[in-house]
Amino acid sequence: MEGSRIKAVEGVAELNRTSLRRVPKQDRSRERIDEILKVAMELIGKKGIDAVTMKEIASLSGGPIASVYQYFPNKSAIIATLYDRYLSQVKSLLARGLEGVHSPADVGRAAEALLDVYSLFVHSNPSIQDLVNAIQADKMLADMDVAATREIAAAFCQATEHFVEESLRERYRCTAFMMCHLTVSVVRLLLKVSPEEGQRIVRDFKASISAQVSAFIDVNATAPEQRIAV
Repeated sequence: MEGSRIKAVEGVAELNRTSLRRVPKQDRSRERIDEILKVAMELIGKKGIDAVTMKEIASLSGGPIASVYQYFPNKSAIIATLYDRYLSQVKSLLARGLEGVHSPADVGRAAEALLDVYSLFVHSNPSIQDLVNAIQADKMLADMDVAATREIAAAFCQATEHFVEESLRERYRCTAFMMCHLTVSVVRLLLKVSPEEGQRIVRDFKASISAQVSAFIDVNATAPEQRIAV
């Protein structure tokens, strides 16, 4: 698991290097950055990342182009900052979803509930999907997305792997990483199919989640007191 954590940390560090050129200290500066990011997100949703220019972002956000470059060295830095904010929200959803994990049976329920919560989050914020697509279009940012997925999977494992036999934990971590990645892909798919088909996809994917959890955790077992306290 240490290797996964190192890769996740390296990816987040790389994300930081491509984000803000300078950190705002005044409210007015923070408001300017928020407006730039808001406009950028809207343009990405309307036109796609390739068609969006720094000049257009500056114009529609109500300032000269120099005011954009003052904070962001390039378009990738804007996308990276938007992604960083999205990732923070996802981490918050994950943390809340894992608060109720106290027994083996809770693991599968939490994983399935997190799918529902993340799906609702994306469907309630359609521009997020455009952001994810933009990330995948940039190799460096796509690599960071993989690193972030490793970090999220590591957090899930940290909260649940004490229910897994030690000899199986490495495989469990690998499976958790795979399922986290597939969750994002499934939610992307749900945006492109009918509600009826989407319901079937969610049902089948939840069955896959349950099967994967059951392969590592005896969901009918009672957690020892020391494990509940972890």
